[in-house]
Amino acid sequence: MHPHPPRPRIKNIHCTIYEKSHAFNDIGAGLGISPNAQRAMIACDPAVHSAFEKVASGNIWKSKKNIVFDFLDGRNSATDVAPFFQIKNSTGLQGCHRGSFVNELLNILPNDVIRFNKHLAKAEDQGNDKVQLFFQDGTIEEADAIVGCDGIKSKMRELLVGQNHPSAKCSYTHKYAYRGMIPMPQAVEVLGEERALNATIWMGNDRHLLSYPVARGTILNVVAYCTSSDDWPSESQLTLPATRKDLVDDFRLFTPLFTPLGLKIIDCAEKLDRWGIFDLGDCPVPTFAKGRMCIIGDAAHASSPHHGSGAALCIEDAAVLASLLGHKMVRTGADVKTAFAAFDRSRRARTQWVVQKSRRAGQLYELQTEIGSNFKKVSEELSETLPTIWEFSIEDAIKQALADLEGRLKQKSF
Repeated sequence: MHPHPPRPRIKNIHCTIYEKSHAFNDIGAGLGISPNAQRAMIACDPAVHSAFEKVASGNIWKSKKNIVFDFLDGRNSATDVAPFFQIKNSTGLQGCHRGSFVNELLNILPNDVIRFNKHLAKAEDQGNDKVQLFFQDGTIEEADAIVGCDGIKSKMRELLVGQNHPSAKCSYTHKYAYRGMIPMPQAVEVLGEERALNATIWMGNDRHLLSYPVARGTILNVVAYCTSSDDWPSESQLTLPATRKDLVDDFRLFTPLFTPLGLKIIDCAEKLDRWGIFDLGDCPVPTFAKGRMCIIGDAAHASSPHHGSGAALCIEDAAVLASLLGHKMVRTGADVKTAFAAFDRSRRARTQWVVQKSRRAGQLYELQTEIGSNFKKVSEELSETLPTIWEFSIEDAIKQALADLEGRLKQKSF
């Protein structure tokens, strides 16, 4: 980092990040980044995309450069079968380790932009072009506006919609996952080179498994999903401890390669967890903006990970919102309210559509839809849906949002 960097002025906006944790760390899962996400990074700032490129990995085999995933039948007893189908796009699956990407982003941020140990208790619009933030440590901060990007358990969402609104809390999708990072030599031992070095999804009855290389191909990110009819056992924790027996029992009847792979996950993990898959599919948020408060990312449209688009949508949100707030006509607190309203109109329909399609994808992978194991129809449906996500024009979205903003501001001036 620079020893004395200037205060951030991104699109002429001064900002401060209030972070609940005491520090960022290297812990994190794999993160898949789609072409639309990369274009949105560039729209935010080319330095963001450069940070991603420093840690990104794709399929290792050149022949699979543009393949997002090979899809295999996880019920098959053979481990060397050809894929039933492949999904492709312009970049293939580009993956990274979440912690590594965060570290690169920190390198382009000034040192004083982040304040740690700030757990939001409430926020209030003071009606004087200022908003106050009240933190659990007793401190109070003041700002022109608040953008809540505080994740799936968002306090800002609760403040926006009300504590008792159905969308204040996310819904359990009755799926959970085990995650692991396996050193590539060990992954190759279990899966063979083709499967370990390239992104793969194994489909099965109420189970599916995906894997892809991260950390410049030195690590295989593995995520194993299960469906359960039981309710999630905790109201406050979305991640719960798991045991070796839990993992092995859940996948006992899955593809034979899973048992040795699952044991590698266990061996390589400092601790084994079960991750509940929650989203806002049952109760979508009715608005992303209220006055001078706005929510983006998982706070606004938490999604299951089955289309790998949660991070992409958040980056798109950031690109659109920064463009709106940086517009030369946005000068007052009232103008910020208008910009937030334009953001809501621009982003809500697309993001909530992806949430529903992602749920559907998880069901397709686990043969739970009316299509069942008709892999031709599964391929056709995915091939129809995914381009709508990947080929999204962030440039057009920004132009349309700015035109909407200008129309609203001109109407107010009369």
